[in-house]
Amino acid sequence: MIIRPAQQQDAPGIAKVHVETWQSHYRGHMPDDFLDVLSVDDRAAFWTNSLAKSSEDCRTYVAEEDGKIIGFCSVGPMRGDDAIEEVGELYAIYAHPEDQGKGAGKDLMKTGLHFLKEKGYKKTILWVLKGNTKTRDFYESRGWMCDGIEKVIPRNGFAFEEIRYSIELPTE
Repeated sequence: MIIRPAQQQDAPGIAKVHVETWQSHYRGHMPDDFLDVLSVDDRAAFWTNSLAKSSEDCRTYVAEEDGKIIGFCSVGPMRGDDAIEEVGELYAIYAHPEDQGKGAGKDLMKTGLHFLKEKGYKKTILWVLKGNTKTRDFYESRGWMCDGIEKVIPRNGFAFEEIRYSIELPTE
């Protein structure tokens, strides 16, 4: 497995990981009819556009094994009205359900946080579904701390609750 910066041609592979992970891991957190209509093609268009517009401040990395994208992460400056200049954000991190347990998530996180540290960020945040205890346990086992900030995101006739985690980046 290699971790490398994503390229535009990786968009379909990233989209497949993104959609199939949502469909697998978000059942019970989101309505099935919402998850069932998620489209890899639509998500690939999103990722193609996103990767084309990427800046020096944001980076998407992929985990690749035998020429296949098995995971990805995306990082950059903290977003939102309350954004703080010294704080980065882990926007997304996913490993395909069939490839979990291979260390892709851990390696992607390490690479993404290293990028943010090199950009001068002192701290990083991420948002996770409040009820997703498996993912929350993954973050907590890697030093992330729930800081108690929550938000509700309306989506197509339903809403989901997210809670924020943060981690201090090493100074050395």
